[in-house]
Amino acid sequence: MCKQQGHSYCSELGDDSSLWSEDAPLPKPRWVEQEFQIFSKSLKLAQEGKTVEAKSLILDSRDFEMREWFDVHAQNSGGWRNKALQVPSPDPILPLDAVKTFTKFEAIIFSRDKFRCCYCSSHVLPKKEFKKVHELLGPNAFPLGKTNATRSGFYLMFVATLDHVLPWSLGGRTDETNLVTSCWSCNYGKANFTVEQLGINSPFSKVICA
Repeated sequence: MCKQQGHSYCSELGDDSSLWSEDAPLPKPRWVEQEFQIFSKSLKLAQEGKTVEAKSLILDSRDFEMREWFDVHAQNSGGWRNKALQVPSPDPILPLDAVKTFTKFEAIIFSRDKFRCCYCSSHVLPKKEFKKVHELLGPNAFPLGKTNATRSGFYLMFVATLDHVLPWSLGGRTDETNLVTSCWSCNYGKANFTVEQLGINSPFSKVICA
């Protein structure tokens, strides 16, 4: 396990920083993107009323592995990177933006970024799509609890959120010039670090998010 306590580096990230991604705190394993196709197919089947087939796809998926990867590796990746790189946090730009909540920007920025994470480039979907599956298949097949341990791995991997590129706590603005689409893995991994502290490129350097 790669949670900080008692370990010198994350086994998924590796201890050689020259091999780390320059785009994302921790890119998803290749097999994870295949699971997105499974979720998309399950959603389609569920909406068509084919709940037995949809449940079968979900129950035969690698849901638990995605949940475990997120919990053990992804959400801790920024801490590991910063611990190794030792780039200090800049002084906050004061005063902080009075607006922190970005809900009103979600639709326009998700569309701008073509529903792709601006860090790892994986597909993402808005929360309402996961709620549809939850409602159609039930909580046993597709849980959406309040903790990572009680949420579907599909949700943890592919739900869309927005990320303050310059963290809000450091003076980053809550507007289209500083917000990008992010998956939860990258959003939690990036935490309140700057891209410089993590050794990754600005997501605005990518055409999709420029």
